[in-house]
Amino acid sequence: MNTVPFLYVNLTALCCYCLMLATFLATKKTTENRSFILVLLVFILWTGGSIMMRLQIFPGVAFWFYVSILAIFTVALMLYLFVCSFVDHKGYFLKTVWICGTVIILLLTALGVFLEPPTVQVQPSGETVFLYEMKMQIVIPCIFFFCIIISFIRLVFLTVRENGVRTPGLLHIIIGCITLVAGNMLQIIPGNIFPWDTLSGIVFAVFLMYALYKKRVFKMTLLISRSALLLISGAICFLMAAYFITPIDRFVALRFPVESGNVTAVVVVIFSILFVGTYTLLRRLIFSLFSRDEQQGRQLKEFSGSVSQTLDTSEIMTQLAKIIREEIPVSRVYICLAVGNNFVAKYRTNPLDSLSFSLSVNSACVNYLKKGKTYFLMSEFQSSPLYRSLWQSERELYSTLGIQCVVALKDGKDIVGIILLPAKDKRISYTNVELSFLDTVSSIASIAMKNAVLYERMYREARIDSLTGVYNFKYFLEKVNAEFEVCKDSSLALIFFDIDDLKLYNQLYGTEEGDFVLRKVADTLVNAVGESGTIFRHSGKIFAALLPGYDVRKAKALATEVQKQIMELGNIPDKQKTKSISLSGGICVAPYAASSAKELIENADLAVFNAKSNGKGKINVFVMSTAEPMNVTERAMQIVERGTRRDESTYAAYSSTVLALTAAIDAKDHYTYNHSRNVAFYSSVLATAAGLNDDQIRMIYEAALLHDIGKISIPETILSKGDRLTDEEYRVMKSHVNNSIEMIRHLPSMDYVIPAAIGHHERWDGKGYPRGIAGESIPIGARCLAIADAFDAMTSDRPYRKGMSIEFAVEQIEKGAGSQFDPKLAQVFVELIRNGDISKSMAFVVNA
Repeated sequence: MNTVPFLYVNLTALCCYCLMLATFLATKKTTENRSFILVLLVFILWTGGSIMMRLQIFPGVAFWFYVSILAIFTVALMLYLFVCSFVDHKGYFLKTVWICGTVIILLLTALGVFLEPPTVQVQPSGETVFLYEMKMQIVIPCIFFFCIIISFIRLVFLTVRENGVRTPGLLHIIIGCITLVAGNMLQIIPGNIFPWDTLSGIVFAVFLMYALYKKRVFKMTLLISRSALLLISGAICFLMAAYFITPIDRFVALRFPVESGNVTAVVVVIFSILFVGTYTLLRRLIFSLFSRDEQQGRQLKEFSGSVSQTLDTSEIMTQLAKIIREEIPVSRVYICLAVGNNFVAKYRTNPLDSLSFSLSVNSACVNYLKKGKTYFLMSEFQSSPLYRSLWQSERELYSTLGIQCVVALKDGKDIVGIILLPAKDKRISYTNVELSFLDTVSSIASIAMKNAVLYERMYREARIDSLTGVYNFKYFLEKVNAEFEVCKDSSLALIFFDIDDLKLYNQLYGTEEGDFVLRKVADTLVNAVGESGTIFRHSGKIFAALLPGYDVRKAKALATEVQKQIMELGNIPDKQKTKSISLSGGICVAPYAASSAKELIENADLAVFNAKSNGKGKINVFVMSTAEPMNVTERAMQIVERGTRRDESTYAAYSSTVLALTAAIDAKDHYTYNHSRNVAFYSSVLATAAGLNDDQIRMIYEAALLHDIGKISIPETILSKGDRLTDEEYRVMKSHVNNSIEMIRHLPSMDYVIPAAIGHHERWDGKGYPRGIAGESIPIGARCLAIADAFDAMTSDRPYRKGMSIEFAVEQIEKGAGSQFDPKLAQVFVELIRNGDISKSMAFVVNA
């Protein structure tokens, strides 16, 4: 039997190509991988055809020659297409030219124009050799392939000029191509029988595969089962080992004097050892690849599940840094998020590290990532021409932080964030497995991060005032309630800042100038408060500062400083001709002056109102009363008396108007007139005993005088009816509450009494009218009025009944505590009655 020299080289090449093909069929399908699969198919046809031709397998030498030579003539085209995909080069025109030219060359080759099938010769030694006869026409495909090679070299040169010679994998492609060309040059040396072309093809394929690995597009996935891959590997190992049976048999027979039967046994043992050893090594390699992939798969699945359940960017960044450090031994992780025209540092694993840095969206590194890169190593980037355009400050930043790897959180073409990683522990370089892991984990994180950033942006925009950029009233209510719960064991200050005479400012200089003032006040407050609190636009010209941990002293100092800075706005060169701006401030600090978030808001509002009422440009602190219970009636009357002075109360300025209205009521219904004065007395004494401050007591007194002013619009037939009212009449009577509001709101600067006046028929259990609010949602002034109103109504003579006894009225108030009345205030009122601090005769005397 004739033998083929060096056939093992061809068999080894075929096995390598088949193993590579099986591996790449199990990889993530990318343009580069698909191109490499085509290259492998061409090499398999080339090598397989060569082997079949050498073994003279059916249908004959000529058939397998053409299979092999057609594959060889396709190599140049496949190589060019592979490099185009590798460097992401379009070049549709040249691709079309080379494809069409290759098809023509293949047709002419099949017709025998360039090369005839070889002549088979058997050497005296028994080896079979194949002799080729070259034709002059062979120059044509050689020139054509040389043109493709020139295009290939030009493409490589352009890539090196644009991205640097250290472009991942590019150098390995160049070395592989040089090796392939050298192998084919050696093959055509006259008299040569060693398959240099096949051997160089193995080296070339390995270099291409390694280039893909360096570019991190070679990633094993479980698209093909581990068992199937082991089966393919076993078959390849068996074929490789089987080829060595005859050489082993000859070697044993010649070297060892054993019987022919024992030779077979020795050959079987050696063959088994060779097969098992090769298969074991290959199996270990496959298991290590798949095991690492399975481990990363579990980590990524857990990470994907955790980040998909949150819209909190901080939580996503924490989870992202955690999974990176679990897989890659790095001591620190920095994460920057897109904010305007910068990527601002938002997270670091070491709390002692600074976050006071950012990267511009026009940075060379960012532009490098925009060119389709998901990540890069600084060692590679430094060879890129873009590195020369890197700003010196950014170079110093990377050097200071020791950054070695930069990863983009990309959603399509948009970069939502950037991960900065320093050198690994022990200065070990990043492996391709780790970089592939970063690629995958960043893809998962980028989707979650984009959704979280979009949610937070929408969440913020829904809570931001569009003109001033500070939080709006909606978020103010949420934040006050939340902070009040958090600061239960400490302190929480609320400051209201009211811009004085802003309406006049708008009339004098226009709304644009007024908007400028609003923005400047907002900016001043934000800068003054900093990270210590939160600024809100409470209403048109009122801002609020919520300050956790602040006491009265610190809050007043802050308010005074803000006032000073606002006064200096008039010193701005182009604003010197405009009216100066001043602020009135009201401060309330919980828990000292408020027992709930609602009280905190109401008390601060009352404080700023009194600051404006007492001359504007002042800071007023809400302070709870410290009056002794034994002096409660006297103190209440003193507070009310001071409040009626013309220099201390807004009410005093409109007292004549109020008196005129109450006189009109008196003329229409004397009961309502006396009732309002009695309620004013009872409610102000109750407010004093409950510990409310002077401003609140005066407000309650004034609200009580006006609370039934709306009855002026009720028909006399209903007001003085001697029987019980019908449902329709009762409905008309209930309208007096809203009528009171309509009248009070036309009294300038008296609208502050409306919350107390409107709520005196509300119930603690929420079954009252007109709004049906319950509990502490009812203003404390209204709760005081409700008790005083009910007590006077029960103890006064009415057209349809005589007044009830005080004892009966007290019992009814006790029964209604917790249902109709505030239980605490009801208890205080009952004690005032029983202690003699309030009596019916006392009310008449005071009001006389």
